[in-house]
Amino acid sequence: MRISIDASGLGAPKTGTAVYIEEILKSWARNPDFRDHVVIFTTSHGARHLSSTAGCDLFSFQSAPINRVVRLLWQQLMLPFLLKRHGVDVHWGAGFVLPLLSKVPGVVTIFDLTFQILPEVHERAKRLYFPAMIRASVAKAREILTISESAASDLMRLYPSAAGKTHVTLLAPREMRTVVEHADARATREHSLRFLFVGTLEPRKNLKRLLEAWQGIPLKLRGNAELVIVGATGWMIEDVIGKSETLEGVSLLGSLSDEDLAEEYAKADVFVYPSLYEGFGLPVVEAMAMGLPVLTSDIGATREVATDAALLVDPYSVDSIRAGLVELISSAELRERLSSKGPKRAAAFSWDRTAAETLAVLHKAAGLGLRSA
Repeated sequence: MRISIDASGLGAPKTGTAVYIEEILKSWARNPDFRDHVVIFTTSHGARHLSSTAGCDLFSFQSAPINRVVRLLWQQLMLPFLLKRHGVDVHWGAGFVLPLLSKVPGVVTIFDLTFQILPEVHERAKRLYFPAMIRASVAKAREILTISESAASDLMRLYPSAAGKTHVTLLAPREMRTVVEHADARATREHSLRFLFVGTLEPRKNLKRLLEAWQGIPLKLRGNAELVIVGATGWMIEDVIGKSETLEGVSLLGSLSDEDLAEEYAKADVFVYPSLYEGFGLPVVEAMAMGLPVLTSDIGATREVATDAALLVDPYSVDSIRAGLVELISSAELRERLSSKGPKRAAAFSWDRTAAETLAVLHKAAGLGLRSA
């Protein structure tokens, strides 16, 4: 069978979508029973993110345009022709969108419904484009993938036609050997507490409230504790961090390579992620896997993923976020307890299982029945 994947939306910074596609491809590549051929449409940016899978003979890469406007037109006007030319049996729109004119059976991944539920955290163009395209793609899709029970619930509430063809395929933590090897050193190092946030700097991640909560901790209590923010600059940045030069005890590191990100996890003592809305919350499960105590949001997918293995706070309340930060600063016992629970919870998630479930859905959409590789 020939599978095509639209990975054309992957940009220069490596985001959760790139991790999702890469980890599934890596799992397929190491599966000796995998027999399908996969055609991956992506930009030069995306090809770099997926380079670890480029050596597999069952995968081939096809170029997609980088320019956003050109790419949107290409998806709807050129991609249907390309799918036919490549003899594709099933197409996977791995980023919310299907080519609506294509006759090839389609599967679409809907990561979250943030464009509909929190439109104010997106640029105007996205608020107009994505809800319309998601509605059309959900209607067209033979099958739909989503990444948490919470996201599936939102999807079926907003688009009842998704019921009966939606499959939850949970994400999982990546292996970060550097972190695993050095995690034990965390307990013996003599240094002030290091809090870490990882995510695109955009309004949905709730950095504005996190920073307000951090700055509101009395200096006597906060001491030399540091908040380290890792992530590519997104949109509406003025609504996210304001004037960074006024932030005390905060370091902005920008986007990092996988290796440098692993080092930041290794150096951290606490992970914080009070996002307003997530389809899954990949950084939460990765931090838990690495033994970091986690503070995250008591809503939706982050609550579903973390359960009782994290300290849950109200992301809309600066006071709640601040109280959680203070509790983690003050209580070594709490940090130790969450550090112990996190890896056990993270072990419940598996990329191999996600990859097998994804392939089974693609086979079903192509008419081959619901089966794994």
